[in-house]
Amino acid sequence: MPKKKITKKDPKAEISGWVQYKKNDQNSGSNRKVSASLNKLQAERRKSLTKRLGIIIGVSVVGIVGLSYYVSAKANVTSVQIKGADELNSHEVVKASGITAQDKVIPTLLKKNDYRARLEKRFPEVKGVKLHVNNLNHLVLDIEEKPVIGYIKEDGGYRKILSNGKVGSQVISDKQIDHEKPLFIGYNKSVSLIDDLDIYAKLPRSIQKQVKIMSGQTKRPTQIILVMKDNNVIIGNTTTITKKIKYYPEIKKQLSEPSIVDLEIGAFSRPLSSNEKSQLGIK
Repeated sequence: MPKKKITKKDPKAEISGWVQYKKNDQNSGSNRKVSASLNKLQAERRKSLTKRLGIIIGVSVVGIVGLSYYVSAKANVTSVQIKGADELNSHEVVKASGITAQDKVIPTLLKKNDYRARLEKRFPEVKGVKLHVNNLNHLVLDIEEKPVIGYIKEDGGYRKILSNGKVGSQVISDKQIDHEKPLFIGYNKSVSLIDDLDIYAKLPRSIQKQVKIMSGQTKRPTQIILVMKDNNVIIGNTTTITKKIKYYPEIKKQLSEPSIVDLEIGAFSRPLSSNEKSQLGIK
């Protein structure tokens, strides 16, 4: 029986071919990954470049528009409107602020604290100032006034007495005052308004609301005169009035006509004479 012919194969060659096949396959996959990564990187770079270019163009356009506005007439202040502080003269307020038609709107807005300081210095009644713009170049000065505690009578009108004890800069008419607040009459350089304001501030709130007039026309520097809204007149001593005023509500109940309530020494009352009523403006 003839013997089968055996073909000999080299194991190393078989293995070497397999290894080479795997290497080629791995290299091909690696090349595909590298190619994909490069494409992705290029896309991201194009996207980033487009974004940067868009930003540059946008900033340039805004800059050109802003510069065009700044050098144009529209960038100049064309008018100044005053809001609040109705008694103040608008022309004087604008003049005191220092704002002119030649000023640029944006720099003016940046200096709003300077304008506020100028107006507060010029007008005692100014507590604060807000500055804003309408229609690109129309400025608005919104003025906040200090609280008013009363009015001092002068020839030709009245001036506001402010919460800090200072007197307002403007003379106003009787129609412009708040008649719920007290009038201070008969005060001059020889009579201290500040002292009487301090006494008024120390009175009970319920009594303050009843005061119509505080008179500086006293017989003695230590005397204080309060004309009440019920037409009674309280006379007191500047050092004791804040303590004795608490008796007034009970005394008032016993009065049948406008009277003088004397709290300087002790506490007693008597009806007002016709002459006293006339002097104090009591009907």
